[in-house]
Amino acid sequence: MYIRKKEIKDKKSGKIYSYYKLVETLQSAKGPRQRVILHLGKLDITNDERKILAKLIERRIAGKQETIKFPKLERITVKAVQKYNEKIALEAEKAEEESNANYVEIDLSSTDQTYYRSVGRELIFEEFWKRLQFDSILKECGFNRKDIDLAKVVIGGRLISPGSELHTINWFRKISGLSENLSSDLSDTGKDSFYEIGDALYANHIKIEYLLREKTKQLFPFTDSIYLYDLTNTYFESSKPNSDLCFRGKSKEKRTDCPLVTLALVVDQNGFPLYSRIYRGNQSEPLTLEATLKQLYSESNSLFDYLERPSIAMDRGIATKENLEYLKSNKYSYFVIERKNVTTLYKEEFSKIKEEGKRHETASGQIVYLKRQDEKDQTRVLVYSEGKAQKERAIIGKKESRYLEDINRLIKSNQSGNIKNILKIQERIGRIKERYGAISSIYEITFEQDKKNKDYVSNITLKRNRKRLKKEELAGCYVIETDKKNLSEEEIWNFYIKLTKVESAFKSLKSNLGTRPVYHRRDSRIEAHLFISVLAYSILNSVIFSLNQKGYYKSWGTIMLNLKNHNRSTTIQRSRAGDIYYTRVTGIPEEAAKEIYDLLDITVKKNRKIKKQITHL
Repeated sequence: MYIRKKEIKDKKSGKIYSYYKLVETLQSAKGPRQRVILHLGKLDITNDERKILAKLIERRIAGKQETIKFPKLERITVKAVQKYNEKIALEAEKAEEESNANYVEIDLSSTDQTYYRSVGRELIFEEFWKRLQFDSILKECGFNRKDIDLAKVVIGGRLISPGSELHTINWFRKISGLSENLSSDLSDTGKDSFYEIGDALYANHIKIEYLLREKTKQLFPFTDSIYLYDLTNTYFESSKPNSDLCFRGKSKEKRTDCPLVTLALVVDQNGFPLYSRIYRGNQSEPLTLEATLKQLYSESNSLFDYLERPSIAMDRGIATKENLEYLKSNKYSYFVIERKNVTTLYKEEFSKIKEEGKRHETASGQIVYLKRQDEKDQTRVLVYSEGKAQKERAIIGKKESRYLEDINRLIKSNQSGNIKNILKIQERIGRIKERYGAISSIYEITFEQDKKNKDYVSNITLKRNRKRLKKEELAGCYVIETDKKNLSEEEIWNFYIKLTKVESAFKSLKSNLGTRPVYHRRDSRIEAHLFISVLAYSILNSVIFSLNQKGYYKSWGTIMLNLKNHNRSTTIQRSRAGDIYYTRVTGIPEEAAKEIYDLLDITVKKNRKIKKQITHL
C-alpha cells in the first residue's frame, strides 16, 4: 500500500487544494493496476510522513501493533482504519444482499409508497454528533440513554428545522427519520420531557461548553490566535411583566416595542463557540467584557494553558477606555473595529487612500486599500473596500428611492385633494422623517398655503440639498485599531476579517437556528432555548468548517436545500401470489447531496427492511 497525492485548483480563487488516497497495486491479466482503497482527504503531512502513514495503516488493518509511536500520525491512522472497516462492512452487507436475493413476481401497477421521512439532513447531523462525541459529553454530565436521545432530538431539531420546542416535537414525529436511529423509543414521550431536557442541558451549560471545546480541538487541531466577542439580543412577542431577564432596550432588529434578552458569545478565529452567557435585555454591552473573560478564565482554565493569551476582537461599542485598560493589564492584545465616528476624523486621508495606500486583493477577487497610522500606544489601519462601498451605496440608494416614493405619494395625495390639512401633512412628514432618518436631511420640503384657507396646503415642494450624506461620502471606509504594532497592514486587516466569524455566528443563530422570536414565559426556559441554539450552532459550524477545508463554500441554507429531498420511505407491492410486501429503504441521494456526503466521508446505508403480509391461504 502507498499514499497518492492529488491536487485540484479552485477556478474562482486560484488556490490549489491537496487530497490524499490510500492505493494498492494489483496484478491483472493486462499487467499491474492500481486500486483506490480509501479517500483520506486533506492531510498536513510531509512526503516522509506519507510513507510512514501508509505502513501504519497497512499494519493496523492487518491487526499488528506498533512498537514505535508516531503521535502526529496516530489520529489519522485510527480514522483511516475505522473508515476501512466501515467500507468492508458495507461491501459485506452488499454481498450478503446479493447472496440472499429473493425473487418474486410483482404486479408493477400495484406499486405504491408511504411513510416518507427525511434522512439527508439527519445524516449530516448524526455524523457530527458522533465526531464531536456528544454522547460522551452528556454521559459525563450524568445524562442517561433516554436523556441523551431527547437532547439529540431537540438539538437536531433546532439545527435542521428551527422553531419552538413544540415545533421540534412535531418535526420529530411527523417529518424526520431521526427516530429510526435512536436507542430509545420516544414515540409516546410527552412534550414536558422535551422541555425538561432543555432545562437539564442549560443546568450543565458550563461543563458542556468546556467539554465540547475539548472535543472540537481534538477534531480540528489548531492554535487559538484570536477570540471574537460580541452581543446580540432577541425579542418576545408577548409582555414579560414578572421576568428578571426580559427588559426593553435597544433592539438589534429595531423591535423596541418588545421585551428583549441579550446573548453574549465568544468564538475563536474559526467561528467555533467556546463561551456563551445570557444577560438581561437592557444590559450595558461594555460592562459584560470583563465579567465574561473572568468567567471564561475561571471556568475553562485549560483554555489558557499557553504562554500568550489570544487577542480579543470587538466592536467599538464594547471597547471603552476602561475595557481597553483591563485588556492591557491582563496581557490581552486587542482589535477594535471603528465603524462610524472615527472614520470622519480621517476624511482627508480616505480621499487619498487609493493613491497613498497599499492595494490588496482578496482570494475572492475583492479590492481593498490599506493605510497605516501609527500612534503612541496603538496602530490604526484605514481601510477602503470597493465591494463594501458599492454595497453601502446601494443600500443608501434603496432607502432614498423609498423615501422619495413616500414623499411623492403624499404630494400626489395633496394635489388630488385627499389630504389638505396642514397639521395632518406635518404629521405624515414627521413619520416619514422618523422612518428614513439621515436620508430626509438631504431634502428640503416646503408648503404653499391655500389662499382661501390658511389651515390647508395647496402645494408641497420637494428640493434636494447640495450636501451628501457622510455615510455616502465614506461608504466602504472603516478603521481598525490595535495595540499590536509589530504587524503589517495586511496582517491587521486579516485579523479584522476574522470578526466576520462572530457576526456569521449571530446571523446563523437568528436566521438558521430560530432563536427569534421566543415564546417561553419562564426565564429558565428562555435560557435553555438560547443554549440549545448555541449547541446546534457548534454542529453547524463544524459542518461548514469541514466543507470549507475541502473547497466547498456554499451557505448553510444551500446545504440544507441540497439534502432536503433525500428521504426514507416504504414501498408497497403485491405479488402474483397475492402477498403484499412492505419494503422500507433509504433512497439513493441525488448528485448535490452525494457531493456533500463524499466530501464529508459519510457512507449512506440503505437499512432495508422487508415485511411480508400473506393475504391468501
